[in-house]
Amino acid sequence: AAENGHSPREMMSQAYTMELEEEGSLFKVQFRYAGRRIVDNERQVFVVSGQGQLLDAFGAVVSGVHSQEKHWLVLSELSPGVTMLKDCMSMYVHFDCELPNRQQFVDRTCEILSKVKRMGFEAVLQGVEQSLLVNREL
Repeated sequence: AAENGHSPREMMSQAYTMELEEEGSLFKVQFRYAGRRIVDNERQVFVVSGQGQLLDAFGAVVSGVHSQEKHWLVLSELSPGVTMLKDCMSMYVHFDCELPNRQQFVDRTCEILSKVKRMGFEAVLQGVEQSLLVNREL
């Protein structure tokens, strides 16, 4: 990262496996993310792209289900003490598997992934809010 003129703090990557229990069934997804923070006058942009692979769902080992996502978070200072937050996200889930109840599986999997993203976004907003209130900068 340093050879590109960016400090390590401005770029990040992360890989982790998330497990969650939904209605008594294990849901396990492996995620990989890379991101970058861009700072200029009165604005900060966080760009994150990631991939996920579903490993277990509803009590069964799963293969052939992958997700791709891009996320932009823009903080712009409109005036001293007033910051506007814009959030954009796109996510695609690819199902390359044959199942007897495929549509039900697709619908339920998308519902759970959407719930996980909402929970993650709420945590991001809380972190941004806390940073703005306590430190007055990100």
